[in-house]
Amino acid sequence: MKERASKLDAYAQRLDELLRPASEGGQGLTLAQAQEQLRLDGCAVSTSRLSDWWAAREAARLQDRLLGQIASGARQCQEVEKELGKVGAPELDTLIKLHRVLILKLSTEGQADTELLELVNRMMKPVVAFARLKQLDAQLALDRDKFKRETCELFLKWSEDNRAKEIAASSGSNSDKIAKLGELMFGEDWQ
Repeated sequence: MKERASKLDAYAQRLDELLRPASEGGQGLTLAQAQEQLRLDGCAVSTSRLSDWWAAREAARLQDRLLGQIASGARQCQEVEKELGKVGAPELDTLIKLHRVLILKLSTEGQADTELLELVNRMMKPVVAFARLKQLDAQLALDRDKFKRETCELFLKWSEDNRAKEIAASSGSNSDKIAKLGELMFGEDWQ
């Protein structure tokens, strides 16, 4: 639904100049000061009407900016997908690095926007989870190497023991042989 036109629409550029903060190239006037300037320009309007009009204009500007960012993000995604089509899908490490870049970008843009900062915090959770998984993966590799080394050492011990040779050569299932070898090495309560 489109809102009906306002007489303030004709003064939109002037109001941008009056109400925008100095950091954005405006004068940073209050609504009351802008109302007085409009009166001098020949437009009488209440402060509440001016406030409503300005809030709607700012909301529309924010929406336009958001839609622009979405469109820009979509173009960037298309470019990334096009490049990925040439070289193949990235490894998980690459995706996490890209995620980190996006988080840093949002962090710098989020200096004044608490919602953006909250988004950055939520986005950081998978990065931390991934880092934790990488740590666990590295620990698992160390544990696997230790297990292999210890298994080889035990095998060397067993290979020197004639009883181990007799168990290995005996008839029976592999699980029975493993159980007997375990008892030989660790005693009856090795399980």
